[in-house]
Amino acid sequence: MQVRSSSLAAVTRAQGLPGQCGARLTMHCRHHIPAARWLCRAALDSDIPIAQLETELQGALTQEDYKLAARLRDKIQQKQQVSKLAVEDANRRFYDAFMSGRIEEMERVVGEGEHVQVVHPGASCIAGRAQVMDSWRAILRNVRPGAFKVKLEDVRVFAREDMGFVTCVEIIDADDSEGRIVATNVFEKQGGAWRIVQHHGSPTIARFR
Repeated sequence: MQVRSSSLAAVTRAQGLPGQCGARLTMHCRHHIPAARWLCRAALDSDIPIAQLETELQGALTQEDYKLAARLRDKIQQKQQVSKLAVEDANRRFYDAFMSGRIEEMERVVGEGEHVQVVHPGASCIAGRAQVMDSWRAILRNVRPGAFKVKLEDVRVFAREDMGFVTCVEIIDADDSEGRIVATNVFEKQGGAWRIVQHHGSPTIARFR
């Protein structure tokens, strides 16, 4: 994984490291740099996964390097926030596609793969993109554009780099009828775009007393 050349050059010059360290900052370099002056690879590379950042964070805490730990914690929170906003936008595009009533719009937001699934209210699980799209086609076939209006309540989002989910309550207004659906939407980053790979909708029930 490449690091910024300017930062790497500074480390190399300061420590007088051998040439092989000049191309990539690896565990080999860690043996050449005193622990107190070790620059964590995660602090130099913006593309490192959150899981590895969390591992580096635990290592920094174990070494009582609290300054580095704070930097890593900030980077983790920043990456999570970026993914969270992207998943929120993907969730909005899914409901926009649904409300449009156009199967072409739904085609654009549904992911690829046999792991794509949907559970429509009161129905069983449908798996595989082709079958999922057939189900949406059947739902939207006789629906005029704009017939469905959906408002969301109690929206909660969780996201990592390439996977995230949203739980929410759908308030649906379909001209002469209204309903509340509890929904879970799972999104996956495919080809650089966030697409829905699972939608599960269930009618709400009365709370237990």
